[in-house]
Amino acid sequence: MRKLNILNQLDNVIRETADNIHDFISDPRAFTRTRKLDPFTMLKVPINMQGNSLDKELYDAFSDSDDKSLVSTSAYVQQKAKLSPACFEHIFHTMNQRQKAQRLFKSQYRLLAIDGSDFNQLWNPESKNIVKFTNQHGCQNYCQFHMNTSYDLVNNTYQDVILQPKSQIDERKAALLMLKRTEMKPTIVTMDRGYCSFNRIENCNRLKNCNYVIRSKTGQGAFKEIQSLPNRECDLEVSCRVTISNYYYITHKDTEDLHLVTHHKKQYIEQRSKNTYDASWDFEDICTIKFRVCKFRINNEESGKDEWEVLVTNLNSKEFSLEEMKELYHLRWGIESSFRKLKYDIGSVQFHSKQDHFIEMANYKFNPNKPGIFQWQSVDDVFLMVVD
Repeated sequence: MRKLNILNQLDNVIRETADNIHDFISDPRAFTRTRKLDPFTMLKVPINMQGNSLDKELYDAFSDSDDKSLVSTSAYVQQKAKLSPACFEHIFHTMNQRQKAQRLFKSQYRLLAIDGSDFNQLWNPESKNIVKFTNQHGCQNYCQFHMNTSYDLVNNTYQDVILQPKSQIDERKAALLMLKRTEMKPTIVTMDRGYCSFNRIENCNRLKNCNYVIRSKTGQGAFKEIQSLPNRECDLEVSCRVTISNYYYITHKDTEDLHLVTHHKKQYIEQRSKNTYDASWDFEDICTIKFRVCKFRINNEESGKDEWEVLVTNLNSKEFSLEEMKELYHLRWGIESSFRKLKYDIGSVQFHSKQDHFIEMANYKFNPNKPGIFQWQSVDDVFLMVVD
């Protein structure tokens, strides 16, 4: 029964969006005439598309209708061009907002994971997603974009998505933006080591109800406090003093334990090279950052190798022991599994256009009613596949 309710709810959200279509598109003359390809149909068909050719998808979409004259590819493309990604973004967020019976981790926390994945698209010389690449055989440019996502590990749903051209990828900035626009009920956010930075940690420290578990590097590139940890399991509180003032760092580094964050705010050169490294920093010139560090072994001691992982967190050690932290981070793998399902089980790597805005629209997937696309194991296995 719940499955049917969810599908009906999706139809209702699509219909509401279609009824107010001019709130999401710029052309006031679009969809003003009565056509077979009305706004409701044009919103629902891309969501249900799989990995077949466009002709086959249109045949499947309209073969059961009373009107046996199938829709032509040309007519479909012309109507779809009147839509915008904002239509599907609205459907995505509205569907998430209406899912009231959400399960919680430990009956208390929303458990999210933030990560990204790359998607290749058909070559389009006018695309904003062109990646310039030269190998020994010459220029081999291609089109690729990066999808940053926030994913609910307990309820198997995407909560937020940001697309970036692969050539302009900034996962840390995207993660911060998704965190700031997340409704922060008591939440635990898990992130891989590419997201570990002072700015990210301090932002999470200052966000209300935001708990984080971030995997850290252990060797080169890690905080010096983490590099100096002994090769044994550790669970300790760390305090780092951070400055963006080069002058303060030079004059105090011998008497204080300092970290320097290179930031343009304290650079005195007006014209700076585009290659100049500039770390993100959103706070005071001098700041003390506190977090908990958990270090544990990930291999068998009998192997003769020392393989360790380090997690940075603000979770209380009395509520989450070292062993529980290890299991908690292991749950983050759910977002990696979701990418495989999104790309191959539901077919989001199969694009029916080479135009950027069409690809954004085509990536919205919600296919529990499509035979063979997603097998329902229980009512809790609802998989909302959406790309913004």
